[in-house]
Amino acid sequence: MPQVRWGLCRATLALALTVVAPWPVAQAHGDHVGHAGPDLLDCEHLPADARTALPAPLVEWARVECSPSGQMLAPGAGWQWRYPATYVVRPQAPAWSPAASAGTPGAKYFIDFQLVEITGADRDAEHTRLLRDSAIYRRNFEHAPTAAWRLVAENNLGHAFEIVFPQDKAGRIWAILCTPECRPEYAYLMEPVEGVR
Repeated sequence: MPQVRWGLCRATLALALTVVAPWPVAQAHGDHVGHAGPDLLDCEHLPADARTALPAPLVEWARVECSPSGQMLAPGAGWQWRYPATYVVRPQAPAWSPAASAGTPGAKYFIDFQLVEITGADRDAEHTRLLRDSAIYRRNFEHAPTAAWRLVAENNLGHAFEIVFPQDKAGRIWAILCTPECRPEYAYLMEPVEGVR
């Protein structure tokens, strides 16, 4: 039995070193760009084509966050993002979300954001598509949204994903992430934090 425990301890230690060891490299500062290594993103010295600014009105609800793994969209100041059944897990929309980026090593960052308001017949068509493709949307939108926007976010590999932001009758804004599928775990609610805004 002691051999089994020692083996488990060695495996746990090896895993911990694998996760923690690269951290100081990503946080180190130097005189040249890209010094964090090919698989990590240096958030203090982003590549020249990395985007950090979001278009309006998305900039009200979201911000670009950076980590050694890459950039991601995260809640803006005074906002919380949550899955419909929980307040515990914080949703994010990382630059590595596109299915085509899944197996490609290296940090991913955003190189372009295109946001358009969806109106009229296009909004009705988007409503029909999301009723078909998103179980979360189906549960929360019987009728077409009162307003909607579509974000196309492109990463440094040239892969893109879209997020549709429909607003329901209560004024709540949802995010339906499609990578290209609009799976249930990719849908979340974006709402202001009471007393902050």
